[in-house]
Amino acid sequence: MHLLIDIGNSTVVVAIADEEGQITNTWRFKTRKDETASYFRYELKQGLRKYGVEASAVGSVTVSSVVPEVDDDMAQAINDLTGIMPHFFGLGDTQGLLTIDIESPSQLGKDRLGDAIGAIACYGAPAIVIDFGTATTIGVVDEDHTFTGGLIIPGVKTSLNALSQRASQLPVIHIEKPRHLLGRNTLECMQSGILYGTASMIDGLIDRILPTLSEPVHIIATGGMAKDIVPQCRHQIVLDKYLLLKGLFKVTHRG
Repeated sequence: MHLLIDIGNSTVVVAIADEEGQITNTWRFKTRKDETASYFRYELKQGLRKYGVEASAVGSVTVSSVVPEVDDDMAQAINDLTGIMPHFFGLGDTQGLLTIDIESPSQLGKDRLGDAIGAIACYGAPAIVIDFGTATTIGVVDEDHTFTGGLIIPGVKTSLNALSQRASQLPVIHIEKPRHLLGRNTLECMQSGILYGTASMIDGLIDRILPTLSEPVHIIATGGMAKDIVPQCRHQIVLDKYLLLKGLFKVTHRG
């Protein structure tokens, strides 16, 4: 049994995977930079207990983190629970799986690397990988399994929260499909704008990227808001909420 952990800017996602890499259970909790190892230990222990998993049954732990401030506390928490020092996914893990052809590869987010490896392993290349997280990121992998670049865009909730905070007459809203494309009230206008506006942006960017790649191109989306945005897109996009976690399993269990 293996633990796969994705430390994102907003949440930590933990997955339990079997020997074949099949993800059986997941849970999440908030990423808190001001907390100590005890917080992470408690949250990990609660998840394991919920799914009836003994800490002694964990054979390996792989972590992807874009929040280095919590890495030491997370490592301590994992070691306290399982006696295992986790492997933190890094640039060196891509060797033999993904070539990186961008300026300053060390600045590339671990989540984007993991997404790219997961896309290649599960769907093939070339691929366009979209991750709807705190930021919406797009990564492009060509037919030679080379990461050639991408885009970083303010995330769906990030954009919406900024709009509500900066415009005094616009409320904080729940993102859901509105009854009308052309909103009949402020709530509908905001829902339509964020939902269809983001989907149209994604479709437009895909249209610009596709001519740079050989066909057929696999388009995969992941991240918390993917389930809301992807159905509104006109391109055929595969939704895989475990894409990064599958990439983490691939780098530590090659074969």
